[in-house]
Order: sequence, then C-alpha cells, then structure tokens
Amino acid sequence: SYLKYGVDFDGDGRRDLIRSTPDALASTANFLKGKGWRAGAGWNEGEPNFAVLLEWNQARVYVKTIALLATKLAGAQ
Repeated sequence: SYLKYGVDFDGDGRRDLIRSTPDALASTANFLKGKGWRAGAGWNEGEPNFAVLLEWNQARVYVKTIALLATKLAGAQ
C-alpha cells in the first residue's frame, strides 16, 4: 500500500507517513480514492463509501465507529 498509495504532499521529496502529517493524510485520501471513494457519497452502513472503508479495515465495528466519528465531525446529529 505504501508504494502504491503513498504521497509526498509536503514536497520534501519523500513519502513519510510517520513524521509528516500532510503525507499521512494525503496518502490515506489517495488509498480511499484508489479503492473507489466517491466524494459526496455517504459513509454509513448501506451507503457507497462504507464498502470503501471496509477496504481499509474489514472489522465492521471499526468501520461503524469511523462512520459515526465522521458524522459527528461533519456536524450531523
């Protein structure tokens, strides 16, 4: 995954997912996009991006927790 989806977002010439927050976040976004993430589509169970999150981690309880957190961060109740 690192070789395929890693991104040098901070422009320092290397992909550093440990010490560079911009690289880590951009690489995560690139992974999700590569797995079929659709901007604007939902991420809760039964919605298109839920299956994409399962590509990251196949534990449904993990994905449901991430979906709940994302919903809270987005300001929805």
